[in-house]
This record gives sequence, C-alpha cells and structure tokens, in this order.
Amino acid sequence: MQPIRRPSQLTLDLSAAHSHLSRPSMDSGYASSMASSVRLPADWMLSRMYETWKIADAAAQRLAVDQRALAECEAQLREARKKKEGEKKSGSTKRRPSLVPLLFRKRSSPALASTPEASTSSASSVDLLGTSVEELEARLAVLKSRVEATRSAAERLDTCFDELRRVLDDGRPVSWRSSHSSSSSSGSSYAESYRKARKTVAAREEAYLSSKSTTKALRRACLAVQSAHHHYMKAMDLLDVVCSPKKSKWEAIVGDEQSRQETYREAAKWAEKAQICFNESLRSLQPHWDLLKREEVEMCEELKETGLLQAVQLYNLMYGGKILAMGITQQVQIMMQKQDAVFQRLTSFAVWVQNCTQHCEAVERETRASRDAARRTLVALWVKADEDTETYSLAAPGENSHVFHQPAY
Repeated sequence: MQPIRRPSQLTLDLSAAHSHLSRPSMDSGYASSMASSVRLPADWMLSRMYETWKIADAAAQRLAVDQRALAECEAQLREARKKKEGEKKSGSTKRRPSLVPLLFRKRSSPALASTPEASTSSASSVDLLGTSVEELEARLAVLKSRVEATRSAAERLDTCFDELRRVLDDGRPVSWRSSHSSSSSSGSSYAESYRKARKTVAAREEAYLSSKSTTKALRRACLAVQSAHHHYMKAMDLLDVVCSPKKSKWEAIVGDEQSRQETYREAAKWAEKAQICFNESLRSLQPHWDLLKREEVEMCEELKETGLLQAVQLYNLMYGGKILAMGITQQVQIMMQKQDAVFQRLTSFAVWVQNCTQHCEAVERETRASRDAARRTLVALWVKADEDTETYSLAAPGENSHVFHQPAY
C-alpha cells in the first residue's frame, strides 16, 4: 500500500504563482516577511492564491455599489452648487428696502427689531449651504479614491481565478483524486457537483464573452453614429447660412459669392465625414444585425439608400456646371427638404443605437455577475474537498498550521 503523501509534498504546477507572488498584493502580507530564495510549501502558496482571489472577488462585487455611491454624490454636489449659486444671485439682486416707511415707524417697532435677526439667519443659511458643498466635495474625493482602489483590485479577478484553476485543475491535490475515485456516497456527490460546477462555469463564461463582444461592437457603432449625427448637423448649419428658406432675397443677392462657395464646400466636407462615420456604424452592427427590429432595419435601409451626402449634391448643383431641367432654386428647396428628412431618420437611428448599447451593457454586467457566482461555487467545492480530506485547507494558514510547525517524520 502506497503511503499517503503529506501536504507539503504535493506536486503542483505553481509556475503561475511565482510571478504573482513577486508583485505587491492587497492580501495579509504573509510573503512580506519571507525571503524570495526560501522554497515555500505548496499548500502555503495555494492558500495565498486563494486569498488573493477572494480579495479580487470581493472588490468586484463591491465595485458596482461604490460606483453608484459616487454617482449619487456627484449629483448631490451639482445640486448643492446650483442651489448655492442661486442663493448668491438672489441675495445680490435683492432690492434695498426704502427708507421712507422706516422714518415714520417707532423705534420699538417689532418689524424693525426683527430685521437684524432675519439678515443673520439668511447669512447663516448661506454658510450652512457652503459647508454642505465642502462636505460633499470631501466625500466625493474619498469616493473617487475608493472606486479607483476597488477597480484596480477587481481588474485582477480573472487573472487570479485562472491561476487558481490552472493549479487545481491541471495538478489536482491528493484530496481531489481521492474524492473523485472514492466509491462512497460523499465521493460520488463531490464528483457530480464538481462536474456540474465546471460545466456551469464554462457555459456562463461563454455567455459573458459573447455579451462582452456584442457590447464592444455596439459601443463602437454608437460612437460612430453619434459622430455622423454631429458632422451632418454641422453641414446643415452651414447650409442654413447660404440657402435657408428664411433668408431674404436681398441677403442672397448681396452675399459674397466667393464666401458662399467656400461655405458650400465646407458643408460638403462635413457631409462626407458624416457618411464615413455612418458606414463605420453599419460595419460594426453587421455581425449583430439580429438585434435590429423591423422598424430599425427599414430606417437603416432608407439611410443607406439616400446617403448623407446631400451637402455634396448641393455643392455640385450650385457649382458643377450641369444643365438642369428645372430652376436651381427649386432644386435647392427639394434638396433641403430631403436633408431635413434624412436628419430626422438619422436622429432616430442614433437614439436607437444608444439605447441598444445601454441594454447590452446591462446584459454584460448581468452575465459577468452570473459567471462570477458560478466561479464562487466551483472554488467553494475546491475548498470543501481539501477541508474534508486533508489536515489543511485553502484558507490562509494559521499559527497551528504545519506551515509554521513541520511535523516530525
């Protein structure tokens, strides 16, 4: 019968842990008092990896709460500053009281006696409001610092879990092999729970990566269509200067022709930029076209058919030198109406992409939280297996652990 190996004799693949231990960590600092040349026991290093993962996991769960608190504080600070500015403006623009009624009042008049108190209370309310703003500013600074620290720790969550899984899946300790091969009911339940947990983690990991990819594409599409909307509006504003229906005929006649042509040319350049950004938005949306409903698809097809180059067409109309079947004025009016219709459709499409992006971001957060919950279940099974079958656990070792007191052979 082969003797059972002691925990310190476990052969684990700890190559990933060495690089992790060389970096500063937010753990309890077990390694800070030990020289780098000391060969650490395998279970101690495993415990350290587990502790680091727990810190990153707790930070990831707390990050959303801290971000909500930060957003609320920023909103309160904006409101407090707005209110303070309003108090200052109302105090500076308040009319001075007339001295005529006061000349006919008695010195013992209650109204006259209460005037200093009213002014004092008004000044004290302004001071309290100023203190409130200062307190909110101090709180905001603390929350920003906390969010940055929490985000920094949460960003290590995937790396910490991958290191832990690489050690426990590729080089399982004796506890896992014994529980997996045991014919007892407890061993069978361990094995079945382990298989289910791994399958759940893999499925939710795939769902999270898919939602993450979709969100990334939608963010790019949203940024592109917003840029297209901005550029198209710039072109419209320039064209309003030279060919708006509200402009009088006299203004159109006396206008400098050279500056008019330059304005048309600049509007055409903005329209070309808008078209490029719109094309990029469609390219980003193409792999996720199933997200578009029938209304959005029709809107998108209309924009693709008409394009966003109405300003370019107007420039060619005015300075292209082509013979027209109808008057230029009538053609310009038709093109301006077409431009307004395109702008309305582009605005609606940009709003839809923005709302869809926000929805995808929410789905990504939900799938990430679901994946992290499945990971916690899997890690709990690893911990339970070691606690049930070994004299140590993945938890950080204490003073009575064999890490500090090596047993006699």
